[in-house]
Amino acid sequence: MNLVSTSIVSKYWESFPVSLRLIIKARLGTAIGAGGVLYLSPVIFNEIEFSAQQIGSGISIAAFAGIATRLGTGYLLDKKHIYLIAINIACLITTISDVILFCSHNYLAYLSGEFFLGAAAGIYWPSVELAVPLNCTNDIKSSEGYAIARSADAIGVTLGVFIGTIGTYFEFTRIIYFIDITCMIYIFKTLKYNSKLFKNTNQSKSKIDQNSKYKKSIKFKWLFDLLPLLSITIFVTGIMSLLQIILPLDLANGGIVRPSLTEQKVAVLVTIKLILVSIFQWPVGYSLRNKNSSYKFRLCLILFLIGFIFLSLSNFLIHGYLLIITAFIPITIALCIFLPSASDAIIKSTPIQYHGSAIALYSQCFGISSLTIPWMAGKLIDNYDTTFQVWLIVIFISMILIPICKLIK
Repeated sequence: MNLVSTSIVSKYWESFPVSLRLIIKARLGTAIGAGGVLYLSPVIFNEIEFSAQQIGSGISIAAFAGIATRLGTGYLLDKKHIYLIAINIACLITTISDVILFCSHNYLAYLSGEFFLGAAAGIYWPSVELAVPLNCTNDIKSSEGYAIARSADAIGVTLGVFIGTIGTYFEFTRIIYFIDITCMIYIFKTLKYNSKLFKNTNQSKSKIDQNSKYKKSIKFKWLFDLLPLLSITIFVTGIMSLLQIILPLDLANGGIVRPSLTEQKVAVLVTIKLILVSIFQWPVGYSLRNKNSSYKFRLCLILFLIGFIFLSLSNFLIHGYLLIITAFIPITIALCIFLPSASDAIIKSTPIQYHGSAIALYSQCFGISSLTIPWMAGKLIDNYDTTFQVWLIVIFISMILIPICKLIK
């Protein structure tokens, strides 16, 4: 039975183009390295007595750097379609940031490392997202490609956090930077030695030239068509920031009635959330791959609505953490719907000559959310001593955005 299952999985994997498989492997490697760095770097610098404000300012610096590099990356991807070069540059800059952060014991060095880390992310994400549809075929649609690519991301992040957590037990949490460097070297070598296997994206450019008249007529229209989708993306990426930064605070501080949890229990719940994403990502993305975008985003927002109602109600129960665990299920499924669907919808809603800029705008939403949402939520928590108001606002916005889904093409 196991042999049969393994054979089915192997045949399914081999049905993807070789170039797409290489991109997915690169995403898995990146996620393994990034998982530990993103989730455990604050722990490292907290241990050497950096203040919360200092750690937060590093995250802000990274977000600023990412916003700047995304703009340039999107423009270059439109003009040259050089996503392989961009990914390799991102690997190089990430390695520099890892070296700086590993050696950092003062605030200025920490800020420098975070700056390079954010700059690398701004180059990497638009490039690797565009690489997926460019390496799909008629048999493998972009929606299916994004489903498995996002699964690789989720599994990689979970593995990265797990490996980094093991390092904390040996009092060597900074091993996460060695792991990230190793992953970057692997990705760089894999893409360099197999560069001839990737599609010649100049073929796409020839299609653009053949439709120059069409190109002029839609030069700005595509941007307006994306506004509903980008609005939902800002909201969902904001939720992702809240789940990464504010939810642990909610668990640690407790609710209106719900008591606070110890750091160990908070870590367990965060790990459960990551594991759920890695479990649900591929089945959810694959099962909905043929549904239209409007349906998928409407379902996504309804699930967010249900999940955050549970989170809100958890504030009023002594054992409210049980409702929080329950909330993880609809919230996780909603994220698993959104992540591959949004990238696919961006590509399908945009003329081919603007794919780079469109993906950069989509990726920009992540940077904007990281820069603004945690700060605003933190202000609310400081004023009310609870996250209850934050979850209520999320519920309210979810209800407003559900009707907007019908505008997504």
